[in-house]
Amino acid sequence: MGDFYGIAEIADAMGLSRQLVAVWRKRRSHGIPEPDAELASGPIWRRETVEPWIERTRGRLGLAGARESASRSLRLRTCRRVLRLAALMLEEPQRPRVLNDAADQLRDLIHEVDQTADDVVGALLRELIEPVRDPDVPAELLRVPVIESLPLVTAVARNSPDW
Repeated sequence: MGDFYGIAEIADAMGLSRQLVAVWRKRRSHGIPEPDAELASGPIWRRETVEPWIERTRGRLGLAGARESASRSLRLRTCRRVLRLAALMLEEPQRPRVLNDAADQLRDLIHEVDQTADDVVGALLRELIEPVRDPDVPAELLRVPVIESLPLVTAVARNSPDW
């Protein structure tokens, strides 16, 4: 967008009408920040002032394209399910039904993981669940890819300040 935003740029970034953003500004609603300057053509905001608000507001309103970082709960659930699946794969004899149930539990998180931000942790989680994306592949055939993905659990922890 550039270094500055006006009403039109904010509206475009959020996928909303200019009129709606102007009303929010006039009413001081939705926590819209005060402009950094006023010109004859209207208010302007610096990028660093308004972009964080845009992202928060898009997420709060459920607007298209808004993605939040993976929650602590999602990170823990994903890592636990990967570790459980890996542990079951190392058992002898293998129990195909139990393995497939564990793989299905991990698959249940795919949509939620795919909705997270394209930040470091989001990318790691998507890579972590990659081996189980295809529901037609039996879990017993995923031993090597799942075991090879285990270092990603550590990477998720290292990149999560609230681990």
